[in-house]
Amino acid sequence: DSSSKSSQLASRPGAQPYSAPAVSLDNDDGISYKAIGGPTGELLEQNARFFEQITANFSSFQIQENINLFCQARDNLTQIMNSMNDTPEIMKQMPPLPVKLNEEIANTILPRMSHHHQMQS
Repeated sequence: DSSSKSSQLASRPGAQPYSAPAVSLDNDDGISYKAIGGPTGELLEQNARFFEQITANFSSFQIQENINLFCQARDNLTQIMNSMNDTPEIMKQMPPLPVKLNEEIANTILPRMSHHHQMQS
Protein backbone atom coordinates (compact mmCIF):
# COMPACT_ATOMS: atom_id res chain seq x y z
CA ASP A 1 0.00 0.00 0.00
CA SER A 2 1.58 3.30 -1.11
CA SER A 3 0.43 5.31 1.93
CA SER A 4 2.23 2.96 4.32
CA LYS A 5 5.40 3.18 2.18
CA SER A 6 5.36 6.98 2.28
CA SER A 7 4.79 7.04 6.04
CA GLN A 8 7.67 4.58 6.50
CA LEU A 9 9.91 6.86 4.43
CA ALA A 10 8.90 9.93 6.44
CA SER A 11 9.55 8.20 9.76
CA ARG A 12 12.82 6.55 8.73
CA PRO A 13 15.79 8.05 10.63
CA GLY A 14 18.18 9.92 8.39
CA ALA A 15 15.68 10.15 5.54
CA GLN A 16 15.61 13.56 3.93
CA PRO A 17 12.60 13.64 1.60
CA TYR A 18 12.80 17.44 1.22
CA SER A 19 16.55 17.79 0.79
CA ALA A 20 17.57 20.06 -2.04
CA PRO A 21 20.98 20.73 -3.51
CA ALA A 22 22.77 23.73 -2.07
CA VAL A 23 22.83 26.23 -4.92
CA SER A 24 23.87 29.84 -4.66
CA LEU A 25 20.84 31.78 -5.84
CA ASP A 26 23.01 34.83 -6.50
CA ASN A 27 24.84 33.14 -9.37
CA ASP A 28 22.04 31.26 -11.15
CA ASP A 29 21.96 33.68 -14.07
CA GLY A 30 25.32 35.36 -13.61
CA ILE A 31 23.87 38.63 -12.27
CA SER A 32 24.82 39.50 -8.72
CA TYR A 33 22.53 41.34 -6.33
CA LYS A 34 25.15 44.08 -6.07
CA ALA A 35 25.02 44.56 -9.86
CA ILE A 36 21.24 45.00 -9.64
CA GLY A 37 21.85 47.37 -6.76
CA GLY A 38 19.57 49.64 -4.81
CA PRO A 39 16.50 48.52 -2.92
CA THR A 40 15.64 45.87 -5.55
CA GLY A 41 19.02 44.16 -5.19
CA GLU A 42 18.72 44.26 -1.41
CA LEU A 43 15.21 42.76 -1.48
CA LEU A 44 16.31 40.01 -3.88
CA GLU A 45 19.29 39.22 -1.67
CA GLN A 46 16.98 39.07 1.37
CA ASN A 47 14.71 36.67 -0.52
CA ALA A 48 17.68 34.46 -1.38
CA ARG A 49 18.46 34.21 2.34
CA PHE A 50 14.79 33.49 3.11
CA PHE A 51 14.70 30.68 0.53
CA GLU A 52 17.95 29.19 1.85
CA GLN A 53 16.42 29.17 5.35
CA ILE A 54 13.18 27.66 4.00
CA THR A 55 15.22 24.85 2.42
CA ALA A 56 17.07 24.27 5.71
CA ASN A 57 13.74 24.22 7.58
CA PHE A 58 12.35 21.59 5.19
CA SER A 59 15.47 19.48 5.71
CA SER A 60 15.09 19.66 9.49
CA PHE A 61 11.28 19.20 9.39
CA GLN A 62 10.65 22.70 10.83
CA ILE A 63 8.01 23.41 8.21
CA GLN A 64 5.93 25.79 10.37
CA GLU A 65 8.89 28.18 10.58
CA ASN A 66 8.52 28.80 6.84
CA ILE A 67 5.19 30.67 6.96
CA ASN A 68 6.81 33.90 8.17
CA LEU A 69 9.66 33.54 5.66
CA PHE A 70 7.25 33.00 2.76
CA CYS A 71 5.26 36.06 3.89
CA GLN A 72 8.37 38.21 3.95
CA ALA A 73 9.51 36.94 0.53
CA ARG A 74 6.05 37.64 -0.91
CA ASP A 75 6.07 41.16 0.54
CA ASN A 76 9.54 41.79 -0.91
CA LEU A 77 8.39 40.65 -4.36
CA THR A 78 5.32 42.88 -4.08
CA GLN A 79 7.57 45.85 -3.24
CA ILE A 80 9.77 45.09 -6.26
CA MET A 81 6.77 44.80 -8.59
CA ASN A 82 5.30 48.06 -7.24
CA SER A 83 8.60 49.87 -7.71
CA MET A 84 8.74 48.63 -11.31
CA ASN A 85 5.59 50.66 -11.97
CA ASP A 86 7.68 53.77 -11.27
CA THR A 87 10.49 52.85 -13.69
CA PRO A 88 11.37 54.78 -16.85
CA GLU A 89 9.48 53.91 -20.05
CA ILE A 90 12.42 51.97 -21.52
CA MET A 91 12.24 49.50 -18.63
CA LYS A 92 8.51 49.03 -19.12
CA GLN A 93 9.30 47.51 -22.53
CA MET A 94 10.76 44.51 -20.73
CA PRO A 95 8.76 41.31 -21.45
CA PRO A 96 6.30 40.32 -18.73
CA LEU A 97 7.37 37.78 -16.15
CA PRO A 98 6.38 34.24 -17.20
CA VAL A 99 4.65 33.47 -13.90
CA LYS A 100 2.23 35.55 -11.86
CA LEU A 101 1.41 35.16 -8.20
CA ASN A 102 -2.19 34.27 -7.50
CA GLU A 103 -2.58 36.89 -4.79
CA GLU A 104 -6.01 35.64 -3.70
CA ILE A 105 -4.63 32.18 -2.89
CA ALA A 106 -1.41 33.59 -1.39
CA ASN A 107 -3.37 35.91 0.90
CA THR A 108 -5.57 33.00 2.00
CA ILE A 109 -2.55 30.89 2.94
CA LEU A 110 -0.06 33.54 4.04
CA PRO A 111 -1.10 36.28 6.47
CA ARG A 112 -0.22 39.86 5.56
CA MET A 113 2.96 41.12 7.18
CA SER A 114 3.68 44.58 8.44
CA HIS A 115 7.05 45.96 7.42
CA HIS A 116 8.34 46.36 10.97
CA HIS A 117 8.22 42.57 11.44
CA GLN A 118 10.53 41.88 8.53
CA MET A 119 13.98 40.51 9.11
CA GLN A 120 16.63 43.20 9.08
CA SER A 121 19.84 42.65 7.10
